[in-house]
Amino acid sequence: MTHLIRQMGYVVIATPDPEGAALDLSEVTGVRITHKAADAVYVSSNARGCDVAYLRDERRGVRAVGLEAMDEAAIDEVYRRAKSENLTILGDTPLVSNVKRAVRIATPFGPIIEVHTPVARQDVGPTIANGKRVRRLEHVNMRATDPRAFHDFVTGMLGMKLSDRTTNYERAWYRAADGFHHTVAAGPGNGLHHYAFDAHALSDLAGVADALVTKGRSLLWGLGRHGPGNNLFSYYLDPNGCVVEVSSGLERIDNDDLYQPGNWAFDSSSNVLDRWGSNPPEAYGNAITPFVV
Repeated sequence: MTHLIRQMGYVVIATPDPEGAALDLSEVTGVRITHKAADAVYVSSNARGCDVAYLRDERRGVRAVGLEAMDEAAIDEVYRRAKSENLTILGDTPLVSNVKRAVRIATPFGPIIEVHTPVARQDVGPTIANGKRVRRLEHVNMRATDPRAFHDFVTGMLGMKLSDRTTNYERAWYRAADGFHHTVAAGPGNGLHHYAFDAHALSDLAGVADALVTKGRSLLWGLGRHGPGNNLFSYYLDPNGCVVEVSSGLERIDNDDLYQPGNWAFDSSSNVLDRWGSNPPEAYGNAITPFVV
């Protein structure tokens, strides 16, 4: 199937304090604040105008996960497929202001997906400097009420490719056209578990942990190495209770036709979540941020 999704887009988060949320993410990871308005603050790790958008709201939750389409024709095709499947289309106006077109779909399994044209780019010069610990919004990990049906949605409706899964779809990882091992990951439940940034280097994961200490906080889990994707990871909680991953070394698949998805056991012997053998703490598993319309 032809790719419809080029790469990770953005995450749109509802919060009573968009300024505070953006400042915290900036101080911990080094992202820059790119846009401030009365009811919205955007941050970015690179030349893109937005990686994470914080929208003022009395609720705390996720308005949508944005996935960048290959082109406008891909948006039209996603819209057509969604209509043919009688899915709920919430709108065609992007939630992020510096985006031309989008279609926003409420899936029957919980997640809200916004497929959109590229975010406007800005001339920011070199992106490696002191305190800039991340360089790219890497992926999201969502929870779906029916992971097997969500698999069909991601591969059939969005045209993404399965990279790895566990035997009964307790976890699954999907890639876009850019070839990074996963842009979307999923498991059972309802909500967003985490969004992830790609760090410049392993030392930047230490920098994130050090920044948290200066704020009287600490990592939620990590350091460790995931099985699927083979990336090094650390996780922490932001002020809205949303999990943020900072990752390094995610695999990139260079040929869709030659790659064979892995099938991992999901038990204590497989070390699928951490090849080094640690188990995620209970607070990590329970940290789910709801989707809100």
